[in-house]
Amino acid sequence: MTCCTWVDCSHIAVSPQTSAGSVWADLCEVHAREIDAAFDLGPKEILSTWVKAQGGAKAAAERMFRL
Repeated sequence: MTCCTWVDCSHIAVSPQTSAGSVWADLCEVHAREIDAAFDLGPKEILSTWVKAQGGAKAAAERMFRL
Protein backbone atom coordinates (compact mmCIF):
# COMPACT_ATOMS: atom_id res chain seq x y z
CA MET A 1 0.00 0.00 0.00
CA THR A 2 1.39 3.36 -1.05
CA CYS A 3 0.53 6.78 0.37
CA CYS A 4 -0.57 9.65 -1.82
CA THR A 5 2.41 11.75 -2.92
CA TRP A 6 0.44 15.05 -2.68
CA VAL A 7 1.94 17.54 -0.22
CA ASP A 8 0.91 16.62 3.35
CA CYS A 9 -1.52 13.86 2.30
CA SER A 10 -1.44 10.45 3.96
CA HIS A 11 -4.38 8.80 2.17
CA ILE A 12 -3.92 5.61 0.18
CA ALA A 13 -2.76 6.16 -3.41
CA VAL A 14 -5.05 4.66 -6.04
CA SER A 15 -4.16 6.64 -9.17
CA PRO A 16 -0.60 6.53 -10.51
CA GLN A 17 0.22 9.50 -12.75
CA THR A 18 2.53 8.53 -15.58
CA SER A 19 4.44 10.19 -18.38
CA ALA A 20 6.73 8.50 -20.89
CA GLY A 21 6.30 5.20 -19.02
CA SER A 22 7.43 6.64 -15.69
CA VAL A 23 5.29 7.26 -12.60
CA TRP A 24 5.74 10.89 -11.49
CA ALA A 25 3.05 10.89 -8.76
CA ASP A 26 0.77 8.43 -6.96
CA LEU A 27 -2.49 10.07 -5.90
CA CYS A 28 -5.52 9.33 -3.74
CA GLU A 29 -8.99 9.68 -5.28
CA VAL A 30 -9.44 13.27 -4.08
CA HIS A 31 -6.16 14.54 -5.50
CA ALA A 32 -6.54 12.61 -8.75
CA ARG A 33 -9.80 14.53 -9.27
CA GLU A 34 -8.04 17.78 -8.40
CA ILE A 35 -5.39 17.14 -11.09
CA ASP A 36 -8.13 16.46 -13.64
CA ALA A 37 -10.05 19.61 -12.65
CA ALA A 38 -6.96 21.83 -12.97
CA PHE A 39 -6.99 21.44 -16.75
CA ASP A 40 -10.17 23.51 -16.87
CA LEU A 41 -8.60 26.33 -14.82
CA GLY A 42 -5.49 27.29 -16.76
CA PRO A 43 -1.69 26.95 -16.89
CA LYS A 44 -0.97 28.44 -13.45
CA GLU A 45 -3.30 25.99 -11.72
CA ILE A 46 -2.04 23.04 -13.78
CA LEU A 47 1.56 23.72 -12.81
CA SER A 48 0.61 24.28 -9.18
CA THR A 49 -1.21 20.94 -8.95
CA TRP A 50 1.65 19.12 -10.69
CA VAL A 51 4.12 20.42 -8.12
CA LYS A 52 1.80 19.59 -5.18
CA ALA A 53 1.17 16.12 -6.62
CA GLN A 54 4.89 15.38 -6.57
CA GLY A 55 5.17 16.27 -2.89
CA GLY A 56 6.08 19.95 -3.24
CA ALA A 57 8.70 22.02 -5.03
CA LYS A 58 11.73 20.46 -3.35
CA ALA A 59 10.59 16.89 -4.07
CA ALA A 60 9.69 17.81 -7.67
CA ALA A 61 13.12 19.38 -8.25
CA GLU A 62 14.91 16.39 -6.73
CA ARG A 63 12.91 14.06 -8.96
CA MET A 64 13.76 16.10 -12.07
CA PHE A 65 17.48 16.04 -11.36
CA ARG A 66 17.48 12.27 -10.70
CA LEU A 67 16.13 11.61 -14.20
